[in-house]
Amino acid sequence: MPLVGDTLGFLTRPVDLFNKKQRRYGNVFKARLFGRTGVYLLGAEANKFVLVEQARSCSSQEGWRFPIGELFHGGLMLRDGEEHKQHRGILQAAFKKEPMRQYLEVMAPIVDRRLAAWGEQTPLRVFPAVKALTLELAGKVFFDLDFSQDLASLSQAMADLVAAATTLVPFNLPFTQYRRGMKGRQLLQEYFGRVLHERRQAPATDMLSHLSQAEDADGRRLTDAEIVDHLIFFLMAAHDTTASTLTSMVYELAAHPEWQDKVRAESQAVCPGPAGLEPTHLPQLEQLGYVMDESLRLHPPLILIPRYTTQELVYEGYTIPAHTHVSVLLYHNHRTPTHWSAPDQFDPLRFAAGRAEHRKCPFGYAPFGAGQHFCLGFAFAEMQVKLVMHHLLRRFRWQLPAGYQVEFASIPIQHPKDGLPIVLETV
Repeated sequence: MPLVGDTLGFLTRPVDLFNKKQRRYGNVFKARLFGRTGVYLLGAEANKFVLVEQARSCSSQEGWRFPIGELFHGGLMLRDGEEHKQHRGILQAAFKKEPMRQYLEVMAPIVDRRLAAWGEQTPLRVFPAVKALTLELAGKVFFDLDFSQDLASLSQAMADLVAAATTLVPFNLPFTQYRRGMKGRQLLQEYFGRVLHERRQAPATDMLSHLSQAEDADGRRLTDAEIVDHLIFFLMAAHDTTASTLTSMVYELAAHPEWQDKVRAESQAVCPGPAGLEPTHLPQLEQLGYVMDESLRLHPPLILIPRYTTQELVYEGYTIPAHTHVSVLLYHNHRTPTHWSAPDQFDPLRFAAGRAEHRKCPFGYAPFGAGQHFCLGFAFAEMQVKLVMHHLLRRFRWQLPAGYQVEFASIPIQHPKDGLPIVLETV
């Protein structure tokens, strides 16, 4: 359409839009979204080409600048090259064995308390409930702050910022969610800057404290502003994407009760007593891991990964000019019959060692990205998901309302349009 281009189709039914273009043009095509013409690539080889082989020529910083560049400037995805490598090396200190054990320990009582309250809601709308939970967990893990009781203004600022990052109108205009998000970011920067000064003097066990002490091989530490930038970005990543993953898992386990029973039995066997989940238990929740992987295959939180070319590239005979927006489409790769058997069916065992369909076509499965920008917080996200699901399985059985049909929205992030109502029953 003139001026609008493909924007309306993208906002309403992006998967249908891209499927239609693929049928007409193949695995390489153009689309015009929000006034910007971009190139879209499908297939595992496209993931490998853009995210790994040509990573230096495909800028993550410029690819993500619209729509989140202002909101999350300085975040890891908004850095490239040596600067990205250096920052990533320092940030890894926050995801080592001992910090991860500490995070698991502080998250468990919050999860237990939140889930107890869920049992009083009938039906429970999963997506908003999980978003509230992951926001509170992030506040405790990242900053050792209690968003649920004493810091209502900060909690609202974080919620506004995260909502702005996934708004359908990503422009800094008066009275918009985006403008509220920018104001929220300013409040967070100022407050966390003061908290960071305290952590420099007296470190605790939160991520902010670990990063305040972390340094690279040359003894360089991140500045206060850099640490705050990274943690505000981590907040968004740990909040919405994890909430999306957990919601998809709850839906699939409600739709497939035999798998719900299977992973509940596994959880009870791995940790049978009243003692909490330990780091050594996490690898033993193997079938729960398969359910997570399969839910991410069917419902990846992000359906595409954007980049921006810094020089001319040639892919499968097509010339992609320099200074071009280029994106790889994750959702389509996750449902390609050439990569997956019965791709539209929920089948967690496709990830089991005997089949390992995700390994037969490298880079075809990439819910956490690939290459140098592979999600730094992958292990933390997996730990958080397993912790929440472990407590949920041991406390409740759940099912969908009679006759319920789910409809997922793909933009800005995968989630059930109605929040996913479920009926809980105490085990």
